[in-house]
Amino acid sequence: MGRASAQERSAASPRRREEWDGGSRRGRVLFQFLLLALIAPLPAIAGDSRLDAAIGKALFERPWVPAPSSTRANDGLGPLFDARSCSACHPGSGRGSTALDARGRPEGLGLVLSLFRDDGAGDPVYGHRLETMTLSGVPAEGEIGVSVEAGRRIPHADAPGYGPLDPATHISLRAAPDLRGRGKLGQVEDATILALEDPDDRDGDGVRGRARRLEHAEGGSLIGRFGWKASHATLASQASEAFQLDLGLSTPLRLEPWGDCTPAQAACRAAPHGRDAEGEPEISPEIVDRIVFYLRSLKVPATEPDRRGAKLFAAAGCAACHRPSLPTGEGGSVALFTDVLLHDMGDGLADSGGVPGAGAAEWRTAPLAGLARALARGDGLLHDGRAADVAQAVGWHAGEASAARARFEALDDAEKRALIDYVSSL
Repeated sequence: MGRASAQERSAASPRRREEWDGGSRRGRVLFQFLLLALIAPLPAIAGDSRLDAAIGKALFERPWVPAPSSTRANDGLGPLFDARSCSACHPGSGRGSTALDARGRPEGLGLVLSLFRDDGAGDPVYGHRLETMTLSGVPAEGEIGVSVEAGRRIPHADAPGYGPLDPATHISLRAAPDLRGRGKLGQVEDATILALEDPDDRDGDGVRGRARRLEHAEGGSLIGRFGWKASHATLASQASEAFQLDLGLSTPLRLEPWGDCTPAQAACRAAPHGRDAEGEPEISPEIVDRIVFYLRSLKVPATEPDRRGAKLFAAAGCAACHRPSLPTGEGGSVALFTDVLLHDMGDGLADSGGVPGAGAAEWRTAPLAGLARALARGDGLLHDGRAADVAQAVGWHAGEASAARARFEALDDAEKRALIDYVSSL
């Protein structure tokens, strides 16, 4: 499905207005379920885990609506946003669509434009994200445009509604990641991640991964483990950022009711929002808790064991970063194929600039679990969806992954095919 123009989004078709107001049958059923769940005080997370997960799933899939709404429990969307529900960008809690149309526009809602400066701040006018949807009366920010040069996706902001971006602002195209099983990374202790660091390459294998240390106000673990750049230590932090940037909804960790609107966007700041009282977030801590509980409950995608493929995977050096499993503090393990560390992947995969704590070419090792589903859906791989398959993704690996790529390329055809099939089956 192609993206509508900014004007079309702003006005919204009657069908879209109906969906926003809960007019569709699916919307009414979901709304009634959530109303029952939200009218009464929510029980503690330690209650019925199946109920908590079911409520979290419903909240993850629910469409939010603009304020003011007849029911305050489901409004506050925007004023600027990229989607109306979490599941719109993460269908089935998986990876978002990365397809482009003939004009270089995203065909679905799985790609976003991240805006940042060298100090980590957002653009002074557009903030941290170029939101592509808007409410009536609020000027649109623009459209995502993508040019493809030598296989590389070059993002740009088309039809910017508030003038050109600041020259010091960097733009990065990011795909909505697979969320299935990722919440289990919260069970991996900081000490386990830190023990994997080798920033000085003491073993001489060329792999120097390092943990990203964060200074998050919410406390808890300060070791980043979620996000493309390991920019979040907790699921609550990651979910709160998504509420703010993708949906324009405030949470206890991000209280701004206008989402990503900057002071330069006066109409956006002045638009209606869904707070019940001054200082109250639009998304209550109970809602955040339920969504986090749901994300933690998602199972790691299962794979069929392939010993030959696993041996080739290890021999090529892929497992040096894409560790098949990590131990948890509870005595179990998480089989996501990541070490959660930042690695320099070379200039080909680099952003135009870095941020404090993560360089332009540094990326957290992306978990490979769930790759089979992404490939079956035709979703591109890597952080911006540029790679159509595993072989193309490996071809973009450089920097610390150069030796592993060279070993992969040195395999004979049968071994290479076996290794590709193994990774594609994860």
